[in-house]
Amino acid sequence: MQDLPHDEIPSGVLDGTIMALDPAHLDILARDPSPRGRGRLLGDLANLMLVDRQADPTELEIFFDIVRAILASTAVNDRRQFSETAADQSVVPHDVILILAEDEIRVAEPVLTRSPVLTDEDLVRLTENKNDEHRLAIATRARLSQAVCTALVRLGSAAVLHRVGGNGGADLAAETIRDLQTHAERDPELQRILGERPDLPELLARCMRNTLRRIASRPAPGDETGDAADHSAAAAGPQRPVRTPSPDDRPEITDLLARVASAELSVSGVVGTLAEADRHADLACFLGAFADLDETQVMRVLVRADSVGIATVAKGVDVDSRDFAKIVELRQRRLKFSAAQSRWEREHYDRLDAGEARATISQHGTRRRA
Repeated sequence: MQDLPHDEIPSGVLDGTIMALDPAHLDILARDPSPRGRGRLLGDLANLMLVDRQADPTELEIFFDIVRAILASTAVNDRRQFSETAADQSVVPHDVILILAEDEIRVAEPVLTRSPVLTDEDLVRLTENKNDEHRLAIATRARLSQAVCTALVRLGSAAVLHRVGGNGGADLAAETIRDLQTHAERDPELQRILGERPDLPELLARCMRNTLRRIASRPAPGDETGDAADHSAAAAGPQRPVRTPSPDDRPEITDLLARVASAELSVSGVVGTLAEADRHADLACFLGAFADLDETQVMRVLVRADSVGIATVAKGVDVDSRDFAKIVELRQRRLKFSAAQSRWEREHYDRLDAGEARATISQHGTRRRA
């Protein structure tokens, strides 16, 4: 078998500087240049230098020179094994970790998911230049900075977004949260994943603020007036001063607001009755008048694919879970979404913070003036 050219062998190997190495390993390197022989050498040396003992700096320097010389010519399985060993080691040089990270995913995955040597700049560049398999691995890291999350959400597939959204160590910037919310409008699974985040109340409050900024520029849906409904009295909930609707508001809504103000009806009870009767235009008008929001804004969030906006409005005026479930049923009838999304919307509503919702409404109370 042809010997490996000596100019590829670090001098420390030939002169015996690495005293801990078995001479048989040196013989393999010098006389067996096949991928199998080099792979066996790589694995044995990696275990010796990185696992079984604490090598000194000189030994490590020579060892990594060997790695640079033979890594590209080893088989995929051997590179994968070395990557598994190197992923948890902070002593592995940056350039060696990058070689592994840029390899095919079988090799790259351990260092992409675990290596402490990779910087945020490395991870952003890899996200931009590699494929979705690499992005999925990066999204699994225990900690993800805002810059890395932004790149992953901007470039990744739905699977990458799911993994970022479900990663409790992902530091999500406000802009990234907004992007995730936009994707979640068409992705019930992403809605569910975001709903399970422990920081959900803050996340939803940010999303609602972004939603209300955007909806003002969208055309209002057509107005439809429903049939009259028989309203029964309900237990009075927390009350707030009620603004008199402007002249173009429905007279019946004016009457309902007056009855709420006198504690004859509760806000939650009226909302539930209107939703159950499928009177979405009246529901938007009532909530808009009571919450001091333009009814067209409320209508837009009522019929959006995601429930973040209408849930925040309803929670902010103390609609109880039973009556909000009737809003969800109205939305399901009109938007034709799945039972799974319906369940998620009800569960997410129960987790919303009423104080955050009221603060959001207060910041965006923009009911039109006559």
